[in-house]
Amino acid sequence: SRAELVRLYDRAGMTPRQGLRMAEDGAKAVKHADADAILDAMMVDPSLIERPLVETDKGVRLGRPIARLHEIL
Repeated sequence: SRAELVRLYDRAGMTPRQGLRMAEDGAKAVKHADADAILDAMMVDPSLIERPLVETDKGVRLGRPIARLHEIL
């Protein structure tokens, strides 16, 4: 859900723009938009969400590169 994605980004210290999967065609249309517009686009097209977002008790990290996960494991 949108609320869950906002929560994960907040916990990871990321903005929706940082979580935008730029390799997707739809990302180019919203890459300069505000956070709300980017989140709206992500809800319409989940392929725009860079994944995986991994959550543990120690925090949330984008799982790329995988070495970043060591910070929260």
